[in-house]
Parts: sequence; structure tokens; C-alpha cells
Amino acid sequence: MAEWANVNCWYANHLMNRIGPIDWGASVSRPSSLSAPFLMATGVLTGDGRAERPVAPPHSHPEPMLAWCYRGTVWVYLEDSIWRLAPGEGIWLPANTPHTARHERDSVGCYTNVPDSAFEEPVLEVRRVRVQRAVQEMLLHLGVNDMDPELRVRIQGVLLDMLQEPVADEPTQAGEIPLPGDERVRPLVEAVLAAPGDVRTARDLFAQHGLHERTVLRVFVSDIGMSFGQWRTGVRMTMAARLLVAGTPVGAVGSKCGYHSTSAFSAAFKERFGVTPTQYVARAKSEGAHRAYWR
Repeated sequence: MAEWANVNCWYANHLMNRIGPIDWGASVSRPSSLSAPFLMATGVLTGDGRAERPVAPPHSHPEPMLAWCYRGTVWVYLEDSIWRLAPGEGIWLPANTPHTARHERDSVGCYTNVPDSAFEEPVLEVRRVRVQRAVQEMLLHLGVNDMDPELRVRIQGVLLDMLQEPVADEPTQAGEIPLPGDERVRPLVEAVLAAPGDVRTARDLFAQHGLHERTVLRVFVSDIGMSFGQWRTGVRMTMAARLLVAGTPVGAVGSKCGYHSTSAFSAAFKERFGVTPTQYVARAKSEGAHRAYWR
């Protein structure tokens, strides 16, 4: 079964389907932005108040890419999943992976391309990475300052070593929201992502979208390894965790997430994360890494 353990701190702050359907079939391969002997190239994009739009049409790069968030919230869209990145969080994308992204208002997202030959182990699947504050600042520094080429390459090598360090499990991690690929359930998925707190029953939602319960169960289990109910709860808990860390009262969070009482929400939250909402907030705020990346 697909795991939801890594989505505790991400939620759909804006309507996730506002960017509209993504035409993955129209994805284009962009030329490399790298030039020898350098080991990386970083592009920086900022939110411009149009949070409902992707920053670029779907595309891919001939080399692996690190997508990471410097400020605010960055959403990275892949064909089969959506990743929400908070400051200091990133994901490695293998070469030739179609993707696009959306930045929430006043957010800063960065995209660092690295040649396959620079890695100790090849990037063969999407994986999360902690982008330490020192690494963030140096990547940005390299992007806007001239220096001796040999010095630049040495610094880039050190940064790559730091970026390839194992990521320890933490209560605040980059998270993936798995998405079923079957087009029949896409309107249903978009409706839940747009309004995780909708109190209508699953059957009511299925009926609205002209779907049979068995069809939905079969699609979700086949595509992402969990039932619709499990997936919907995961989306709600993702939203809940982010709201809690942002300072929203527990009762208000429960209401926004579709729970009729604070006790019911707290029980569901503890079942998901193993701690109460209050304990979760305390742990998140006590994490040194978490404090370092709050902006």
C-alpha cells in the first residue's frame, strides 16, 4: 500500500485544479542548460500573484533536476503525482521526467540541473532531499556572482556531496500526493483536491461524477494501492498538518477538514500520525531543521 507518512506538512492552500488539465502529451524536451566543466546550473522563479497558473508548460530536461523551495510554497506536478515543497525541501527528478510547477503568491522556487556523471548513484526515481540553508544560499550565490572557474567547480562538487547525504526521517518532510492515472476518476480527484473538507459522503461524490463505487475502488487500488477513502483521508490530513503548523486552532482545522467535532478530528489525526494535533505542532516547532527553514 502506498504510504502517506511523508505528507504530514503539505496541504492544498489554493484550489489545486485551477491550473486546469495538463496536456502531458504536449511535453517538450528542453536543451541542456549545462556547459563543461561545470557541474550544475540553477534557475530561480518567483510567484507573481498568479498562483493558479503553472510557471511553464510541461517539459523535461536531458539531465536530472533538483526542484527546491526557497520561500513560500512550490507545487511540482508530475504525470502521476503532485509534490508540495516548503522552504528547504526539494525533490530529485530523473532525466527526461515530464513536469511542471506552480508557485503560490510571493514564493520562490529554484531548479538545479546536474549531469548524470556527477552523481555517486544515478537518479532513477523521484526522491526527496533536504536542501540545507547553507546549500541554498551558495546555490543562489553561484547563480549571480562571477568567480574563478576552478573554484566554482570545487564549490559545486561540495554542494553535490551535501545534496546526496541521506535524509533522516522527520515529522516535517516533503510529501507526495499520489494520483490515479485513470481519466474516468480525474474530475472526482480534482474535486477532492479542491475542497478536502467537503462533508459529502463518498457515494454522494461518486453519484455527482457518474461513477460506480466498484469502479472507483478498482481504479484507486490498481493505480495507487489504496481505497478512495484512504486517499481522501490522506488529503485531509495533509491539509490539517499544514494548517496546524501555521497556527490555526485545532477546532477550526477539524472543521476545515470536514470533521463535525474536534474530538473526531483529533482521533483521526492521532491515528494517522501517532500523536495528537497539539503534540504534532510542538514537535514540528522544536525541530531545529524546521526552525531553520521557516521564513
